[in-house]
Amino acid sequence: MLPHGATPGLKGGFLGVVLHTYPSEMAQNFWTAIVAWTVCFVATIVISLATRANKSDEDLTGLVYALTPRQVDRHLAWYARPATLGVVCWG
Repeated sequence: MLPHGATPGLKGGFLGVVLHTYPSEMAQNFWTAIVAWTVCFVATIVISLATRANKSDEDLTGLVYALTPRQVDRHLAWYARPATLGVVCWG
């Protein structure tokens, strides 16, 4: 792959063979990003379906948000509560 007007080996065409010429470098970047994202997305799905889940809920406690116990801060003063302090500082 090579953008229009580029020298092979600098912006593409590393093997001396140009398969496709893009109208600009931005078009080359855009289509390369689309292909990379698609390959990554498909590989993630294939790998996820090909492997089995071998961790129990106890193993994932503290790592996964849904399995982690929530902290209770009702016993703290208002200035020691992160949510309350965040609202006060934001406002």
